[in-house]
Amino acid sequence: ATFKERSQAIIDEYMRDHPVKRLQIGAGSSRRDGWLNTDIEPGAGLAYLDASKQFPFDDGTFHYIFSEHVIEHLTYDEGKVMMAEAYRVLAPGGKMRLSTPNLARFIQLFDQNPSEEAKAYLKGKVEWHQWPQDANRAAIILNLQMSSWGHKFTYDPETLGGALTRAGFQNVREFEENISNDPYLRDLEARVGGMFERWSDYETMTIEVEKPALVRSGTQ
Repeated sequence: ATFKERSQAIIDEYMRDHPVKRLQIGAGSSRRDGWLNTDIEPGAGLAYLDASKQFPFDDGTFHYIFSEHVIEHLTYDEGKVMMAEAYRVLAPGGKMRLSTPNLARFIQLFDQNPSEEAKAYLKGKVEWHQWPQDANRAAIILNLQMSSWGHKFTYDPETLGGALTRAGFQNVREFEENISNDPYLRDLEARVGGMFERWSDYETMTIEVEKPALVRSGTQ
């Protein structure tokens, strides 16, 4: 059976066994207990999901959606599809959390007086990826960050927040990695740990949004 065909059993079992339904888009190696972990590439315990196409779920299915370092692998138009589909499959009042590189942080590296953290990042980032150190590191980092790993569109907070708002979401809020007001959305970012965690924290923005709760008709 194909990955897609095998997925249906995983989806059906998850839906049956979990009263609080949580969808992780683009899980990769980062599987989360209690979540329906999906990816476009096959892997143990994963269900198939192409984030740029219609999701294989009914409207209002999930209470939570989480996606870490995925949306930058989609074009701007594909990202709009992902946001629209996430909105559709979330239940009213449901929440989504997205972590993705922050374009503004890379642009800030060109400042004539960079912060201490930016200076440390300029050194640490090129060492982390073994990138060239013999040119303007800000230029190396910006170019290779945008073009490596299949990245297609990098957002800043204003662009991502605006796109999410146009998709119907509300209460756009920015958080540090692994921090949230909602216990279901805490301690989820897991792609980078150890000595590189500092650089991941520096370059990543994490945004939470909500799908509006149902409004009773006839009430003001």
